Amino acid sequence: MIKFENFSYGYGTEETKTCLHNINLSIDRGRCVVFCGRSGCGKTTLLHCLNGLIPELYPGRRVGSVRVLDLEMGKDEIYAYSQRVGSVFQNPKAQFFTNTVKTELVFGCENQGISREIMEIRLRETVELFQIKHLLEKKMFDLSGGEKQLVAFASAYMMQPDIYVLDEPSSHLDHKHLLHLEKLIIKLKEQGKTIVLAEHRFHYLKESADYFVYVEKGKIETIFPVQSFAKLTGEELEKRGLRQLSIEKSQRKEEELLDEEKEPQPDRLVLETVTFSYPKQKNPVFQNKKLELTNACIYAVMGENGSGKSTLFQLIAGLRKPNAGCIKWNGRKLAAKELIQQSFLVMQDTQYQLFCETVQKELTLRSTEIDLFDEIVDSLSLKQLLTRHPQSLSGGEKQRVAIASAILSGKKVLLLDEPTSGLDLVNMRRVVEILLRLNKKGLFVIVISHDEEFLSKIAHQKIFLP
Repeated sequence: MIKFENFSYGYGTEETKTCLHNINLSIDRGRCVVFCGRSGCGKTTLLHCLNGLIPELYPGRRVGSVRVLDLEMGKDEIYAYSQRVGSVFQNPKAQFFTNTVKTELVFGCENQGISREIMEIRLRETVELFQIKHLLEKKMFDLSGGEKQLVAFASAYMMQPDIYVLDEPSSHLDHKHLLHLEKLIIKLKEQGKTIVLAEHRFHYLKESADYFVYVEKGKIETIFPVQSFAKLTGEELEKRGLRQLSIEKSQRKEEELLDEEKEPQPDRLVLETVTFSYPKQKNPVFQNKKLELTNACIYAVMGENGSGKSTLFQLIAGLRKPNAGCIKWNGRKLAAKELIQQSFLVMQDTQYQLFCETVQKELTLRSTEIDLFDEIVDSLSLKQLLTRHPQSLSGGEKQRVAIASAILSGKKVLLLDEPTSGLDLVNMRRVVEILLRLNKKGLFVIVISHDEEFLSKIAHQKIFLP
C-alpha cells in the first residue's frame, strides 16, 4: 500500500538541509499509523511524500523511493495522487478554493468530472456523516478554525480516496468534535481505508491507531504497536517529547491551580453589555455580553467550535469594534486604538502574523522587553531557528515564534488562540511555565484551547461560551 525504501530528502539543494534520513517503512491497507515526535522532526515532510506535494510543490534532493498504491514519487503526476489520496493540511485554509462550504465540498468531484447525480448522493452522505448540515450555506471565511478542519476532512471524504493523510486534524476541535473525529477514523478503517496522521495529541486515537512511528531529527527511531506505546512510562514519553496516550494520567487537579498563592492585583478588564454581530448575519455573536477579567489569574475561554471564542479575542484586542457596549480598563472606557496598544493576540493561524525575513528580526520587530530576549529564545528552543525565514518553519515552530513575540512585546494583555497547536510535550510545558510566571508578574493571560492536557496545567478559571 505505502512503502518508503532507503528514502532521504532535503528541501532545496544544500546537502546540510537534509530533513529525512534513510526512511524505510511499509504501511498495509486498512491501517491507522501515527507519526509522532518533537516539533520540526519531519512529520509533515513525511506526509507531503504521500500526497504528491513532494516533489511537485517542494522540489529538493532525494534518494531512494516512495510508492503509494501503484504511484511512484517522481514518475506520476500530482493529479493522480489527488484521486487516490485525501489530505487535511495543518492549516486547512491553504487547501480551500471556493467561497462557501457547499461549493467547497463538491469542488474536487467537479474537477474529476463526476456526474451530478453521484455528487449529490455523496454530498448527502458526507453532510450526514460529518454532521455539518448547519454549515452548508456558510461562507468559508466565517468558519471557526475547528469548522474549517471539519470541512477540509469532509471535502477529502467526498473524493472517496483510498488513503487519508491528516496533519494534526485535532488541533482546533472542541471535545464534542474530537470524539466525532475518533468515530470517523474508526469508520474509515472499517471501510478498509488507510489513515496516516501527524499528531501531538494521542488520547483520541487509543481505539483506532495500529502503530505510532516515532521520528527524531528526520529519522524513524522506533515503531511502536499501540499496545507497546500504551505501556511507555511517563519518563520514557517525556524523554521523547511525547504526550500521554491517556489524558487522565496527565491532568493536574484544578484545585491545585486555584490554591496557588498569588499576590492581589488591582487591574480589571471589563466587557460591559457588549453586542457584536458580523455584517449580514441574522443572529449576533454576543448580545449584551458582560464579562469581568482580572490579572490575578489565567483564564481559559472554552466552548464549541463556532461559539465566538476567537471573535471575543478580536474584540478585546481592538481588532473589531462592538456594535453596542464598551470595554473598560479599571473603570475607564478604552477606544479600539488603546486596546490595540496594550494587547497582543497570538492568532490560530500564526503564519498570518509573521512578516520578517528572519526569526530574529521577527522577535525584535515589536519588542520592548529586549532584555528578556536570550531567556525566551532559550526557553522556547528558538536559538537554532534565529536565521531561518519564519515561513520555512514547521507549524509548531511558527507557534513558538509567535508566542515569543507576544512575550517580548511588553503588552499588558496576552491573548493566545489555540497556543499549543503543533507543540510537542516539552514546548507545551515550557509555554505553561512562562505564562504562569508572566501572570504572577501582573500580566493578563487569556487562552482559547481545546487541549485538555494544557488546560489542566494552566487554567485557574474557565469561561464557557454557549
